[in-house]
Amino acid sequence: MRQSSAEKGRRGLVLAVEASSRTYAVAVGDGEYPRAQVAVTRDDPAFRELNELVNQALDSAGETFGDIGTIGLDVGPGSLLSIRAAVAYANGLAFALGASIFPISSLELMATAAEQAHQDPILCLKRGHGGSSYAGLFADGEIVDMRHGLPDSVVPAIAAGLARVCVAGEAKDDAARVLEGVVVEDSGIEQANVVVLYRAARAAAADPERLVPAASPLNEASRIFHEPGSRRHP
Repeated sequence: MRQSSAEKGRRGLVLAVEASSRTYAVAVGDGEYPRAQVAVTRDDPAFRELNELVNQALDSAGETFGDIGTIGLDVGPGSLLSIRAAVAYANGLAFALGASIFPISSLELMATAAEQAHQDPILCLKRGHGGSSYAGLFADGEIVDMRHGLPDSVVPAIAAGLARVCVAGEAKDDAARVLEGVVVEDSGIEQANVVVLYRAARAAAADPERLVPAASPLNEASRIFHEPGSRRHP
């Protein structure tokens, strides 16, 4: 049975689901940091389904599914099959529980992590298919621009005019190669982190405008990479 708005508002547990990196990872809690987190590599033969990880985390935290009010969800880009599986799972769980979803891109999660120790602007890169890259430029905690395409094209398009940039992600070498005259700093951040996701979701839980009833996976065809008016809405 779906929960009423009043019932949902009384549930403070946040569940974070991250599947864009080399692992499936979940974290749960109701404080500044999660009380439990579980992760497994995608190719682990012992891994069967995402629900098992969520159950393990809930058991470790001493909570139940009925306590979940907000689901923080990394919607990609990343491994297409993993992201689709995670989004489908989160959407189904949110519907069953009457919970809300906080969707955020893996690029924004890397930028959030990098901003903790480095100055703006932050350029986040993630490799796609056929030599392409997903690129996102962030400053002051906001999306400046996001693109998808060949790195020789999209990286200069959003960062060539900068004096310096801090780079996060799997394709850091691409930035140093194509950004002539730009000082490129390595953030040391290579992928999205479930604790960063959890903290972002917990902060967003108090703002209904940042929450949705269902999410969609990000891929090369997503509007956010092609239409300026959609930059803030993964």
